[in-house]
Amino acid sequence: MIEVRAEIGPPGPYRLPRPTAEGLLRRRGDVLFRFVRAGDHDVLLRAAQLRDGRVVLGARARPVHAGPAAGRGAPGRSVPGGAPRGGDGPLRGADAETARAAAAAALERWRFALGVDVDLSPFVAAHRDDPLIGPSIRTRPWLGPSRRLSVFEALLCAVCEQLIAYEDAVRIERRLIARHGPARAPDVATHPRLRDAPDAAAVAHGLVPAHLEACGLAPKRATALHRAARELASGRIDAGPGCDPDRVLLRLGRLPEIGTWTLALVASQALGRDDRPPSGDLNLRKALGRILTGDPRARVPEHEVDAWLARYAPWGALAAVHVMATRPEALASRGSGTVPVGAPAAPRRHATQAGLPVRPAAPAPEPVAA
Repeated sequence: MIEVRAEIGPPGPYRLPRPTAEGLLRRRGDVLFRFVRAGDHDVLLRAAQLRDGRVVLGARARPVHAGPAAGRGAPGRSVPGGAPRGGDGPLRGADAETARAAAAAALERWRFALGVDVDLSPFVAAHRDDPLIGPSIRTRPWLGPSRRLSVFEALLCAVCEQLIAYEDAVRIERRLIARHGPARAPDVATHPRLRDAPDAAAVAHGLVPAHLEACGLAPKRATALHRAARELASGRIDAGPGCDPDRVLLRLGRLPEIGTWTLALVASQALGRDDRPPSGDLNLRKALGRILTGDPRARVPEHEVDAWLARYAPWGALAAVHVMATRPEALASRGSGTVPVGAPAAPRRHATQAGLPVRPAAPAPEPVAA
């Protein structure tokens, strides 16, 4: 095995993210674990934050050996002849160089997914005294949108979460990962068993939409996800390192069942675009309505969410995270009344300087993305 490490001092306020609900990102003690299949190598990713704030990252690569379980099985099982699956022996020559390149590439993706190089200081300094999101920023200045290792991973999770309850979406994601994602057995007893999400090539060439439907996806969304996988795997949509984010979003937006909410999640989670908030997110509309009116049933229309978040440009996605993390009781001066109505002016003005009406929800539940 070959391991590549890096020690990073975050440029702004930072904390490691929490484990994810679908099980891709896991924690043991103070260490975060993630596994990714990088070409012909399995790469174990680890991260820990020291007391002084520095973050230590590691990427350990070992080759994937052919066998009956190479695609989905446990890399730690033995094969005939006693050789362990997974290449635990020392690598030399060209094999070592190839493994080192795979580990280094995976480490770069790991740094992006953890957001360890993102400087939130300008956003915190600009809006820490904001009457709407200021209390959340002062309490959790490190808070930001979650990130994914690839565009297809972000797209897969976003499509699963369209128009259904979040708990149901997580169950679908878990089925997809368990049935069609590669697995890695623990190196030692204290490490968790890890799985990676299926990549675009695996879905495009190894699955058909019926496989995705069997995991719980609606037929239209299964077809849309499979078509997106084909576009990404063929290179017709270039989402690799150094890609043009605007072009990726434009091409994805032309596919059926890929709407503005899905594109906003892909933009913030996989392309690092903090200027693309998910304005149609039901949780965001609920949170803003609850903060502005004190009514837990209030919903802010999507276009009015855009108007509110325009004040925080170019950090709309960051502001959206803090809106959803804000509790109405934290805004003591707000009370339970509606914010005064007025047209939004300059994007950097405070929330109380220009209010918008909030419309209560209809009695029937609203089946939109959580």
